[in-house]
This record gives sequence, structure tokens and C-alpha cells, in this order.
Amino acid sequence: MDEITRVVLVGAGHAHLHLAANVDRLIARGAHVTLVTPGAFWYSGMASGMLGGDYRDDEDRLDPTALMRARGGDVVQDRVVSIDRRQRRLHLANHEPLAYDLLSLNLGSEVYRPSRLAPPGTPDVWAAKPVHRLWQLRQQLESTLATSAPPPRLAVIGGGPTGVELTANLLALFERYGRSPRVTLVGNDARLLPGAPRGAGRWVARRLMRRGARLELAASAMAWEPGTLHLDDGSQVAADQLLLATGLVAPELIATLDLPQDAHQGLAITPALHSPDDPRLFAVGDCAWLASAPYPKLGVFGVRQAPVLLANLEARLSDEPLQPFHPQRRYLSILNLGDGRGLALRGRLWWRGRSALWLKRHLDHRFMATYRAEDDTD
Repeated sequence: MDEITRVVLVGAGHAHLHLAANVDRLIARGAHVTLVTPGAFWYSGMASGMLGGDYRDDEDRLDPTALMRARGGDVVQDRVVSIDRRQRRLHLANHEPLAYDLLSLNLGSEVYRPSRLAPPGTPDVWAAKPVHRLWQLRQQLESTLATSAPPPRLAVIGGGPTGVELTANLLALFERYGRSPRVTLVGNDARLLPGAPRGAGRWVARRLMRRGARLELAASAMAWEPGTLHLDDGSQVAADQLLLATGLVAPELIATLDLPQDAHQGLAITPALHSPDDPRLFAVGDCAWLASAPYPKLGVFGVRQAPVLLANLEARLSDEPLQPFHPQRRYLSILNLGDGRGLALRGRLWWRGRSALWLKRHLDHRFMATYRAEDDTD
């Protein structure tokens, strides 16, 4: 096998955060490791709580640069614009091309933006990702909620877990300032949380309405102009701003690769987490698609892939066998409802209340504290 010394990690997602904290293990096997990332790691698990006022922005982000450099890795703060697999080079927005022998992509995902609602550059249209935009939305809303001026009317598009959580935390932000909520949730399905047990969907719908949200279900958003959202049944919703929770798709960079992929799900990978057509190119998290065992775009899967990815990069450096990743069939998902309560979902099981939110906060703080502690060792 050709000598492998240059390992490049693109993106600071859940899995690469783990690699940054353990990069000395790759260096010990003779690798020079570089992380390419445009900025901080923002934790999606606390994003809605940050929008609702539970967390400050600095509580929801980490610095992967400190983790890498503390253990001998390098960092290039930039964005990859294209990948030349033949020459094994990355073309960056603001730096010279970067060569690699092994490449790992942990790019996350983007919110699907229907062109009929949000052409590129449309103001007053927000999305669940990137997470730092939710902090900007909160700042903008607070600047109005703290005054006597009427706050904007908001419409959240999407009745899945993300749409529910964002709606609940927008209500929480209004409640913190003693203002009457002006939030409408629009969902395609006839019920909220269509993938969850019916009882959970009914309970959360009642909870949101009791707190003042308006629900428009079994409805599709067809067009938007400032002040008015048009639905497919001809009705209208008053909306000065939109918040999109319309599902996640792979980043545009993935589509530029001449490798097997799904237009929405991401780059096809083997159970060993590399492309079936390019064993030098690994991909994990939301930007990857394990066709043999598809998994949803949730951070828990990036976390579970992290030790397998690290072990397989070590194996490639030492010409050893790779190990497979087996995604779990059942997983725990907990929604922060912004009112001191959570909604926990695991398969067909669900429970709600303060204990569910306590568990979510415990898990989220434990995850963040792990890497803050790693950072403190610098």
C-alpha cells in the first residue's frame, strides 16, 4: 500500500469533534492531521433551547481548533469549495489547495429550502440550520420583545420533531418577555410528529395550542410574501418571518463528487464508513448515506460513528483490517418544549414532563462538558 501520512478532516461535526480530541492517536501512527472548518462547533442538541432562552450562545458552541492544536493537529479555518479526487487535493475558498492521502467528511446537513418559499437571499426567512442563525434570530426577536413595539408574526414550516421544538421555544421566548405569542406551525401531515406514537403527537399539539400557538395541519405552504403565507387550500396565515424545519439534505459539496450518492440522503458509504468507489474518502454523520442500514439525520449517529471512524483511520495508517459500523435500530430523542418540560421518544415508547427535560439536559451538558474538559487540558 502507498504510504499514507496526510489525513484531512473536513467539517467539525459530532464525529470530528471526537477525532480532534484524540488526534494524537493518529499522529502516533505517523500521520499529519489537518482539520478544515470555517468556525466553531455549534451543538444542535441545545439549539432550540438556545432560541427559547435556556442557553447563551457560548454555552452551545465549542472551539475544535483548541482541541486539535492541544494534541498536535493543524487547523485551516476555511471552506472547501471542491475536491479533486484524482490529484487528492482540496480547493479552498481562501487558502492554497490542500493535499491529502486520507480524507474524512463530517459536513453535517442543510435545511431543504423550497424555492417557492425562500429563493436564495430572501430576508426574514430563517432555518433550523446552521445553528448560529438561531442565535441571530433570538437576538433580533429580543430586540423587539423588550420594547412596546408589536413583535413579528412567525410561521414555522414543518410538523416534525424540529418544527415542534422550534415552535415550543419561540413560545418560550415570548413568554419570557410577557408577550402574547404570534406563532403558527404549518405541517403537511394531519398530525404533529407523524413518526411518533399518536398519543405523543396529540399531547404535544394540545400543549402548544394551550400556550397560544396556532396549528395549521394537513396543509402545505405554497408561497410567501412579507406579511402573508399562502397555503395550498387557498387560506392565508399572517407571517412576517418564516422559520424552516422542512427536512434535512446533504450539503451542496456532496453533489459535486462523482461518487455513488443519494440526492437528499448524502454520499453513499460502506459499513466501514468510506465510499464504495474510493476507500481513501470517508464520510460520517448527516452528509453520509449507509444504504445497507439507513439512519436518520440525528447527532446521535455521528456520535456513535466517531470511535469507529477513528479506529478505521488508525487501521488505514497501519494497513490493518477495518471494522464495521452498525447503526442502532432504536434511539432516544428528547424534545425541549421550552416550558420546563420535555417529550422523550424511543421507538413506540414515549413520556413527557420535567423528568424528560432533566434527562435531556443531563445528556447535553455531559456531551459538551466532555469536550470542554478536553479543551481545558491545553
